[in-house]
Amino acid sequence: MKTDRFSSASARAAAVLLAGLLVLAGLPAAGQIVIKFGGKGGSSKLAVALAKQVKEVKKRFEANRRALRGERGPGGKAYPSQEVISLIARTEQDLDQAIERVGEPDLDALRAWAAEEFGRIHGELAPPTGQTVASLQDLSTPRAVAVVATLGSLPRLASSKTEASQEAAITAEKADGLLDQAGAVVSRIWTLADRNDLEVDLWVGSTPEQKVEFTFWPKGLIRGTTPASKAKLIITNNKKGRVLRGLYAYKAAFGKGSVAQLIQFPVPSGAPEAKPSLSLDLVKESSFFCCHFERQICAHVDDKKQCR
Repeated sequence: MKTDRFSSASARAAAVLLAGLLVLAGLPAAGQIVIKFGGKGGSSKLAVALAKQVKEVKKRFEANRRALRGERGPGGKAYPSQEVISLIARTEQDLDQAIERVGEPDLDALRAWAAEEFGRIHGELAPPTGQTVASLQDLSTPRAVAVVATLGSLPRLASSKTEASQEAAITAEKADGLLDQAGAVVSRIWTLADRNDLEVDLWVGSTPEQKVEFTFWPKGLIRGTTPASKAKLIITNNKKGRVLRGLYAYKAAFGKGSVAQLIQFPVPSGAPEAKPSLSLDLVKESSFFCCHFERQICAHVDDKKQCR
């Protein structure tokens, strides 16, 4: 049975670099679908297109997972770590490209959410060589690829059978746990699209209750874009309809001039007075968000009444 694994480190690096260059150049990826979002039936069309793309990712992931070569050892069943690492990294890249192929720019926030979730999975993988896991993770998201392409260099990848053979195995229990998490990210996005549940009505409140400008944009924007080009604005204690699910960075300012209180995430360089707080997660968290300026923190809440 043939599996959809990386054929070689060089081929993988070349393919990822090419994708990064296309992103930097603003060119559509091969096979990109163009959806006119926001018109009549736009939401449904977007959901259908995304569900179709992500369903293929889900099928490939499940097939490749079944094809993993488990081995029996003194400590029980285990998998070669490189196979598990490669499958997770490939699935992340595959999912990101599937979302990008839909061609809706506002899905950047959903891509950011997937990248954040996979980042946590990578963090649980102890790199056997101190380099391999980091290299695969660095190449697996368009934001990292864009940076690499701009710098004109690629991180080193394991390139010899000798190096690969020295990598430690991962126990079946740990591998299954990590692969379950990777599968859950893919399934979550597929389910949202399949149910046409890609939008929320976002309500943002603040304390004190005076109206405040709250700006948000997809977290981890690809290099070359700016928050201003993607930012959306809400005047607090109001809602904004039809916001696409995903992970957003944000800022909110109470007052003006030297007395202004600022809450921003991520924290900008050179602004130590801005304390970090939770990102705006419209996939796993509620669509109610509240900024408490007296505590310098913003967070998801269950409803408006909790924003006091």
